[in-house]
Formats: sequence, C-alpha cells, structure tokens
Amino acid sequence: MAGKDVLSEGELEALMESVSSTDAIASNGETRVNLRLFDFSAREQNQLEQLPVLLTLHEKLAATLTPSLQGLFRAPVEVVPADLKMVKLEEVLLSIPELAGINLVNATPLSGLALAVLPGDSLSFFVNQYFGGQPGSAAFKSARSHLTPTEKRINDLMIGRFLSALSESWKDVLKLSPEVVKFETNPDFLQLGTSSSLFLKGVYQLSLFDWKGTLEWAMPYNAIESIKARLEGTKEPEGGSEVDTSGWSHHFRKELMSIDVSVSGQIGCRTMSLAEILNLRQGSIVSLSSPTDVTLYVEDEAFCTGEYGAISGKKSIKIRGLVNDDSRS
Repeated sequence: MAGKDVLSEGELEALMESVSSTDAIASNGETRVNLRLFDFSAREQNQLEQLPVLLTLHEKLAATLTPSLQGLFRAPVEVVPADLKMVKLEEVLLSIPELAGINLVNATPLSGLALAVLPGDSLSFFVNQYFGGQPGSAAFKSARSHLTPTEKRINDLMIGRFLSALSESWKDVLKLSPEVVKFETNPDFLQLGTSSSLFLKGVYQLSLFDWKGTLEWAMPYNAIESIKARLEGTKEPEGGSEVDTSGWSHHFRKELMSIDVSVSGQIGCRTMSLAEILNLRQGSIVSLSSPTDVTLYVEDEAFCTGEYGAISGKKSIKIRGLVNDDSRS
C-alpha cells in the first residue's frame, strides 16, 4: 500500500458523518467519542447464572464424593466445591499441570468428551496415604515426565469414585453413565476441539490434614444444550422429584458447616454386674480392652473407629474406618 492513502476521501467523509453531533470536541479539534468497555467474559458468566441448578449439582457432587474418598483412604479427606465457571478450552488446557492424570470421559447421554484431571503431585500424595504413609505428610516432588504404575492405579480408583459421585449427584436431573475412554498425562496430546470452544469447568479442593490439592472437571458447554430447561429449574427432572434452586439449600449447607458438635472418644468398654459395681471403691481398677482401640462419637452417636496415639505432641486418633449407617441405628 506504499504511496496510497489507507482511506479515500469519500470513506473519510462517511466516517466523519457517522460520528454523532453530540460528541464532545477536544481542544485540539479532534472528535472525542465516548467509549464503553465491553467485557466479553461477562456474557459467558451470564449464561452460567441462568443455569442455577448447575451450582446445586456442583455442591452435591462434592458432598457425595467426600465420604467415598474417606472410605477409600480411611482418612478424613475433605472435598470442597470451589470455582464453577464458563471458560474457553484454551484456558482449560493451560490450567492442567505438565504431569497429570488426564481422564477423557464419555458421560452418556451427554455429547462430547469431558475431562477429569488429577495433578501428578496429588496422585503422589495419595499413593503415600493409601499405603500407610505418615498422616498429613507431604508428597515427594521431583522433576519427572511419567506417572508410576501405582499413581496410575490411584488415579483409576479416585476417578472411579468421582464418576460414581457424578452419576449419583445428577440422577434427579439426568441419568448419566460416565466412563473413561482414554487416559493421558500430557495436555499437549489432547484434541478436544477449537481453542475458543466453551467448556463448563468445576474445581474441587481436596484436603487431608495440612495438605491441599485439586480435582478439576470440565465438560463441553454444548453437551448440556438439550437439558438447559432442567438446569434452569423450569422443567421437572426425570423421576418427578424437584430440584431446589431457591438458594436456601446452599445457604443451609453453608451454615451447617459452622455449627459446633461434641466429639468424644471411647477407649474401651466392659460389662459388669450390679454387684461388681457396688463393690467398687476409691482406688479400684477396672480393666478394659486394648487402650489403642478407640470409638469416636459425634453427639453420642458412633461415627468411626480408630487407633489412639499422638502426633506433634498432641493426643490424637488415627481413623481406621467409618461406622456405617446400619451399625449406628
């Protein structure tokens, strides 16, 4: 275009006429146009706000997954729902660590492939916990490019529990049959569509003692197009049960987390006759079962069993198993 004007005279006149006569004129004679910034991401988040049931499902999945992982590792693993937002595929892929358990999931009848991601450091930590490592100990970190077979096995176990929790939490909206169809460790090898494709991304914070990690779930936005009415709460879910979209359920669950409850431990027990009890005097000794066996009670209800000990100079109980509902009743 050397030697030529970018715009012709006629084009310049048309451009000047398009400027409103009410626009202010700067002191240097240039036209000052009032501009307003437009946040394109706000439109994407507005789409998410129009589907309030998704937030309920996000929280319900975390609540369902928590006891499942506690049973798997026999430890007080906590799963807390964190971010839930609409993002582009490019952002999803950039957030995946270079070494991770990347599970491509087909959640029939939803279309497209979803992602369930566990970072390599998290898998290393849970390998340590699964095989009886020091409670709360940090995972060993090293520069490496592959997961070990044991880490892959822990990935399969955790993702299996996650997909079961996904099916359980969605059952009142849509009956899902999710399954892993492919496994990767490097996000560069993933081919899920164009970088601008919209994905619904949910992040779950995992914690055990002082350790914290994440589990991420991302699914194509177009996969839920056919069930948007249910996710808006305007259509009765399958099975006839209603989904609470008023916000009160979320509020009550949040408030319940701050309620104090009494926790006590029963080291041992023994059955005695009334005559033996009446014969007890100051200084009498009542022998019990092994003092390392402890039953933990919450509000006088048996909650779990464990082993009595100490950690960091403080008395503690290492949880070995949760008491199921049948044994509590």
